[in-house]
Amino acid sequence: MQVTTARLGDLAREPGSSIIMTVYKKPTLGVFAILLLALVLAGCAQQLREAQNRTLGTPASTPDQAIAEGDYARAAELYAQASATASDPDRARQLRFEAGLAAAQAGDAAMAKQILASFPPSTLNDLERARYELARREVNLVGTAPGAALEQLPPPGSGTPPQVAERVWEKRAQLHFEQNQLIAGIGALVQRGVWLVDDQMLRGNDDAIYSKALDAITAGQGPQSQAAQNADQTTVGWLALADIGQRRWNSRRERDQALAAWEERYPQHPATRAVLEQRFDYRARTSPVERNRPGQRFGQAPRPQSDTVALALPMTGKFANAAEAIRDGFMFAFENDSSAPSRPMIYDTNTMSANELVRRAESDRVGILVGPLDKPKVAEMARLNSQIPTIGLNYSDIPDSRAGFYQFALAPEDEAREVARQASKKGRNRALALVPSGDWGRRVFTAFRMELESQGGQIIDQATYEPSEPDHRDPIQRLLKSYRGSGADFIFVAGQPDQARLIRSQLRYYRARNLSMLTTSHAYTGTPNAGDDIDLNGVEFVDMPWVVGDGDFLASRRAEAEQRYGSTAKHYKRLFAMGMDAWKLTDRIAEQGLRPDDLFEGMSGVLKVNPDGTIRRYLAWAVFRNGEPQLVEMPSLSDARNDQAGSSADSRDPWAP
Repeated sequence: MQVTTARLGDLAREPGSSIIMTVYKKPTLGVFAILLLALVLAGCAQQLREAQNRTLGTPASTPDQAIAEGDYARAAELYAQASATASDPDRARQLRFEAGLAAAQAGDAAMAKQILASFPPSTLNDLERARYELARREVNLVGTAPGAALEQLPPPGSGTPPQVAERVWEKRAQLHFEQNQLIAGIGALVQRGVWLVDDQMLRGNDDAIYSKALDAITAGQGPQSQAAQNADQTTVGWLALADIGQRRWNSRRERDQALAAWEERYPQHPATRAVLEQRFDYRARTSPVERNRPGQRFGQAPRPQSDTVALALPMTGKFANAAEAIRDGFMFAFENDSSAPSRPMIYDTNTMSANELVRRAESDRVGILVGPLDKPKVAEMARLNSQIPTIGLNYSDIPDSRAGFYQFALAPEDEAREVARQASKKGRNRALALVPSGDWGRRVFTAFRMELESQGGQIIDQATYEPSEPDHRDPIQRLLKSYRGSGADFIFVAGQPDQARLIRSQLRYYRARNLSMLTTSHAYTGTPNAGDDIDLNGVEFVDMPWVVGDGDFLASRRAEAEQRYGSTAKHYKRLFAMGMDAWKLTDRIAEQGLRPDDLFEGMSGVLKVNPDGTIRRYLAWAVFRNGEPQLVEMPSLSDARNDQAGSSADSRDPWAP
């Protein structure tokens, strides 16, 4: 079965596990705990906040305190009062702006609209504009069903301003809680904590997570429950801690032994920041990973302590085929490197947690670790305080990855950006867009739109199609109406080969033969097939040099790879090339380390090191002629060097349009 790049970008989370010392359960709940559970089950997030505030005593006296407690209605009130009495006009304006944002977060659409209407977007700086747009989105979500609202408010990307990203995660947590998805909501608050820069808000977030974890245990959603199977290790750690907190212990010594076992299982967990001391009067032996903002501190990146390299992939399980192809590409590049040290070690991460992986690497005195592959484990690795230089083979969306942690992925968003960049480079700035419905299509479209607009272009109109449907006439006809009245330069289409062929054929049927169609590599299987791909004639797309590049060197190297590694080199070309470039990055780290804006000519593209440690790929440009892909242009070092957007993670959008 072919493993697609899109699927690799969103590998499923693997079950977490925890150590729980079994004693006996507390037989009854207090009145307040029962009230909290009832409120959660009813989905009354705002009522819960009000109940908590009444129980804790007087309302917050400052906006910061109100926000830390999650009482945004009170924060909006306090900001508005302060604005009315401020003597400095600029200060009054800023306070009023904050009042509007807080009102939007509280769900007070009327107040938010009234205040924000007095702030024309053109008068706002970049950060204010991002927060303003999020507030508008929150206002539009008022009254929307939680499930639909979650679809309209996807997780933020790694380059999102922290002030925006933490609010997106908090809103997503609230929406999950309103659906009684307690563990998913806790996971969202865990992600929020990654972005928080204020210590008071961070402590308030930790306390809220623990309280929700107690509710989850009471509701039967513990660390071993079915609902926890897809949770990340940090979230499972919170549930395991709450499980300890809910038990009745024979002695404090017995309970502290359970806490010590918990801390060993979840080292450097966020709960060690304050919750263990405040809730258990227990002094933690470790502390959370130091938080590095706004990006990597490259000068402080650790150097490899040995020549040993370990490649960590899920060699068994549902992603074994993908892992095998990456491994073979990695080993092929290693074998062709005459200066390479000893043969790399291979770890099977299918049943290993991130903690276990680091411990194994430390035990084996590994100098450079490459992997893991699945997104949740990459995120966990980014948080761990390891001194081993590491290349995660996916994007984690963690904004403060530790120094020496790099992220390399075949992300569909990167390809969409490349299509927009190439189109603008050729003077095509007015686009229609047709993408599949769902999260993948939304992410691809958002990346395409952001890049096109950053290049001075615009989206004339966009539509979605259902991939399972055999006919896309409705969205195509709608877009063609916009095309004939607007003079769009091209249509951007995202989809797999069957869908791309169908859409191209229907565009011709509806007399749009001259409308250029641009797409990503997902439209091409990677293997020439003129009979099937004749419908794609004229379609332009981005792809890897390894797949569409020509010349004697590439031809001979591809033939050599197929001779040595057979089916993986032939049928999983893109993953094989990813493995080759993973070795190239490993070799560079071993020689002299990585620095921002470093450039490499790789088989998966020209690679550029971003300031946040992610690796961006610049791709080749090709076109279908007579049913076969023909190279138009290879990626160049100069293009990558001169692309300012490519050197910043800020090109990622925190929400879909």
